[in-house]
Amino acid sequence: MANMLAERIKSVKLTKTQKKIAEYFVQNQDRIGSLSSLDVAHEIGVSDASIIRFSRVIGYDGFADLKSHIYDSLVENANNRVTLTERLFQNKEKYGSTEDSLNFIEVMQQNIASVFRDNRPEDFERVVDHVVKARKRYVIGLRGCKGIALQFGRLLSFMAPGVYTILDSECTSVNLMQDIKKNDVVVMFVYSRFYRMDEQYLKMARKRGAKICLIVNDITGPLNIYADEVLVVASANLSFFHSTIALDLLSEYLLDQISERLEYKERLLERDEVTEHQRL
Repeated sequence: MANMLAERIKSVKLTKTQKKIAEYFVQNQDRIGSLSSLDVAHEIGVSDASIIRFSRVIGYDGFADLKSHIYDSLVENANNRVTLTERLFQNKEKYGSTEDSLNFIEVMQQNIASVFRDNRPEDFERVVDHVVKARKRYVIGLRGCKGIALQFGRLLSFMAPGVYTILDSECTSVNLMQDIKKNDVVVMFVYSRFYRMDEQYLKMARKRGAKICLIVNDITGPLNIYADEVLVVASANLSFFHSTIALDLLSEYLLDQISERLEYKERLLERDEVTEHQRL
């Protein structure tokens, strides 16, 4: 996603000051449109020239160009920042009635196309590499992403040891997060609206030095700054809830790619032997 703000920030080597600016920009995009470069510089505690240099380092002509991009991104993702009721009415107005199956099919096709349109082959490869090489693998999905995380973790456990699936913020889940170490990987599936527990889990993983792969429907969201890798999917729907069709596709594609890199035949054979008497 070389044309997106977060991807641009991740693709260049930043100075300590520029990292401070980058973190501010990702976390405060909804405010930047009404601020001058001097205002932003004052809030961060850097010079006006530093803001302009940062804008150019990540590929923009200047601060005005960067602001324009952020505005376009916010408009595109505005549907992810509203209440459920507002989202319902906005989607009805934008896409029409759910009674028209052609509308539904078109929106779902656009969601599916986003998986390979908005993520590059090398983005997928880095995520797969982290999962394959990890000592332990933590799969996280809270609220609406519980289902996909459960399925991803279940199938990944068929192929590799040390897979832990976290679906809530209960004590046992927090205990698992406390066991994360440097050579581990965290794969989090998360949809806006975002919650503090999402961030807390990512902070715990970051503090312990684990690789973090975030799969999200909002590239400009507040959690992206914690991730080593970010994959994005579209989640447009005609109703109040997010579509998961693109998320399902991306999840299966990752599992297919992971399966090409792991040797797990003996693991499957043993599983079949143990469970044979339970099958009809």
